[in-house]
Amino acid sequence: MINMFKHIWLKELREQLYTWKGTLWLVISSLLFSLISYLLLTDKELSLLDQTEMMWMISKVIIGIGLLIISIDASSIVTNEFEKETAESLFLSPIGIKDFVSGKMFASLTLWLLIFVVSIPYIFVTSSGTKLLFPSLFYVFLLGTLGVLGFIMLIFAISLLFRSSKNTLTTSLIIILALAIPSLFPTTLKNNSFSAALGKVNPIENIFSSLDNVLVDYHASLFQNWQFIIPLMLFCLIALMFLLYAAKNFKKAGVVKK
Repeated sequence: MINMFKHIWLKELREQLYTWKGTLWLVISSLLFSLISYLLLTDKELSLLDQTEMMWMISKVIIGIGLLIISIDASSIVTNEFEKETAESLFLSPIGIKDFVSGKMFASLTLWLLIFVVSIPYIFVTSSGTKLLFPSLFYVFLLGTLGVLGFIMLIFAISLLFRSSKNTLTTSLIIILALAIPSLFPTTLKNNSFSAALGKVNPIENIFSSLDNVLVDYHASLFQNWQFIIPLMLFCLIALMFLLYAAKNFKKAGVVKK
């Protein structure tokens, strides 16, 4: 089982690292991080922001870009096997659905890890002269990984149900936009009980709120951020349950839908 998982993971990893697609994602990430960092440090209005607010903004951009890239990549990493008609031959080999999904999941997580590594110099630059370098690195990695993992499992579940890159990508982007838009609203619009309740279960808003809590309010301990981290873990658990449900239905329907 380990060998089958490793086979799928390394196969996808080679496609990520040795093809233009994977390299292009890293180049795009680097260019976007460079542009945002340049604007934060040189623009007259943006440069008036406190350094902690700059760190908060660049951290949000890193995780936001990472979520978007991984979501786009995850939308095709499973469905390509069906659209290229390679899934049937793949499952005729001793590879189970568990190895298939987990191998591809680790490949997507590896891409997130590479994006995070690319972002490290930009975190260093914006946090220069502060004591928030390591908290910033830790929370960008922790919150980003929890968010990415949850969305990967959610998108994989949608992929197994739809088996279409176009439908999976469209649905995934709608979900991400629906969750991201409320975090752009002013704080005054979130004071009512309904908005506050939605904010507590919104994974993207919890990520951004935790970053604000760490980098702006200087509450850097895990205990001071449990109210944001626990909902993210619950989001991952719900996404896992949805993925298990989709995998079970996939087994019933068969590789080739009737």
